[in-house]
Amino acid sequence: MKKVLIAFVCLLFTALFLYIDAYSDAVSSKNESEQRAMKQAEKKGIIHIDDVYTYRGSEVYVIVIGKNDEGEQMIAWVTEKGEIIDVRKASEGITKQQAQSSIKTYHPKEVVSVKLGMEKGIPLWEITYIDERDRYSFYYVRFEDGAFLKRYHFARGKDS
Repeated sequence: MKKVLIAFVCLLFTALFLYIDAYSDAVSSKNESEQRAMKQAEKKGIIHIDDVYTYRGSEVYVIVIGKNDEGEQMIAWVTEKGEIIDVRKASEGITKQQAQSSIKTYHPKEVVSVKLGMEKGIPLWEITYIDERDRYSFYYVRFEDGAFLKRYHFARGKDS
C-alpha cells in the first residue's frame, strides 16, 4: 500500500510539473510576441504604449495601442511573428463605444468584450456579447467606418 501511495504522489507531482511547464511556455510565447509587436510599433512612431493584446481570428495579430510623439492615439496591427500589417491614427476609424453601439438593435444581455482585430487584411472591431437567446455572439464591423462585416453565434452550455 505504501508503494502505491508513493507512486501516486510521484505521478501527481510529475503531472503538476508538466502542467506548469506547458503553461509557462504558453505565457512566454505570448509575452515574446507582444514584446516583438511593441518594438515594431515603436519603430513606426508609437512611443507611449497604452495597451497590447492578442487577437485570434483566422490569423493571430497583436494589437498595439498608444500615442505618437505628438500625443495622437495610434493603433498598430502586427502579426504574431512581428510583421507590421497596418498602423493608423485612432481618429481614422470609429471608437470602441461606436462599435459597441452597433449591436444595440440585437438587445444584448451582456457585452463580453469589444476589441480590435483584423481579418483578410481588414482592420475591424470584434464585439462579443450574450444575445437574447443566451448564445455567445460575435459581431464584426470595419474599423474605418463601422460597416457590418459578419456575425455568428455559438450556443452556450447548459451550465453557463
